Amino acid sequence: MNKFPRSAYVHIPFCHRRCFYCDFAVIPLGNEVETLQGNGSNTVKEYLHFLYKEILTNKYKSPLSTIYIGGGTPSILDPKQIKELIDLFKENYGIDYGAEITMEVDPASFNLEDLHGFINAGINRFSLGVQSFNNQILQKSGRRHFREDAEKSCEWLKRVYGSGLIKSWSLDLIQNLPLSGLNEWQEDLKKAITFLPPHISIYDLIIEDGTVFSKLVNLGKLKLPCDEEAFKNSKLTHLILKNSGYSRYEISNYCLPGHQSRHNRVYWSGLGWWSFGQGSTSSPWGEKFTRPRISREYKEWVIRQYEFNLDSSLINKEFVYKELDEKIMLGLRLKEGIDIYKVLKEQNWGPIKFEINFNKLLEEWERFLESGLLIRNGNRFFLSDPEGMELSNQILISMFKWWDAIN
Repeated sequence: MNKFPRSAYVHIPFCHRRCFYCDFAVIPLGNEVETLQGNGSNTVKEYLHFLYKEILTNKYKSPLSTIYIGGGTPSILDPKQIKELIDLFKENYGIDYGAEITMEVDPASFNLEDLHGFINAGINRFSLGVQSFNNQILQKSGRRHFREDAEKSCEWLKRVYGSGLIKSWSLDLIQNLPLSGLNEWQEDLKKAITFLPPHISIYDLIIEDGTVFSKLVNLGKLKLPCDEEAFKNSKLTHLILKNSGYSRYEISNYCLPGHQSRHNRVYWSGLGWWSFGQGSTSSPWGEKFTRPRISREYKEWVIRQYEFNLDSSLINKEFVYKELDEKIMLGLRLKEGIDIYKVLKEQNWGPIKFEINFNKLLEEWERFLESGLLIRNGNRFFLSDPEGMELSNQILISMFKWWDAIN
């Protein structure tokens, strides 16, 4: 029997409002929110009641080495509520000494007093969702904060990190937002590194169905950077961050030495993790399960878990990673790549079937190996940086094509 997962993700779905690119399971509460008393407090308290019940319902508790509180906008919560959540894990699961406890925060959703409150509650790593420092781009994307809010938040995090109060923090930007041409993107990158964040995440804009951006695109009312402009933005990202001392350890993530996200590496390495909260996805034993995205349905699901039996995906069993294509995709996203030979061996194919399928994959990837987008070192394959990482979709599509063919 395998050990229980040592990582937990907690989803806090509350936001002031939904950004124009967002399709996450979120609950907008409006601009004026007081989560202990006042506007939105009853909604928050009711959700936390069911969230805590779900956390306690899990039968397979074991000390955690990483906790990630994401959203939504977790910094809408009061520091007392964050402490209550962390204490719940501490008392019922246990938290390892030196555990990484991360919380997402948005500019204009917290102040300096809140920040120190979160730190006192047990948070030792923050992920700041800046997205852009350009007010026009922020407004066009439906963001609530302004440039000055982002700058102030960065200064606070830089200060508490420099004082040794936290272990690390990340500054998050979104690449290829509307109005973000090469000059605007360069300004965003240069501004970001002036705050010396130990970690920087650069996410590509994806137009998701049902979002405001999706509707605007369908109406022909949203101008986005073309593919050529987007590629130039990506090359500029690589150049500026590399020259500033940042190492790209995953397609979307750069860091200074010693500041990789331990929690996110759990996902990319194909290990098991717990997940709690509306719309969140867990995979403790290799089988993924996504909780209901609608509040009423999530609460009904928690009650069923509590009164009857856990979902089958949450029951302790031998860990089997069924989704080979996803494991290869996640492995290739990492700087060190993936040992394809080892991964395919885990499928327990017979020698003939293994050889046939392995050679078919090599055939799919031959042109990428020849062009240098994909590099082979023995049985380990990894994307070249920056070209292979920027054009990774071509390589992944060929792998998915191979996977569909052999199935």
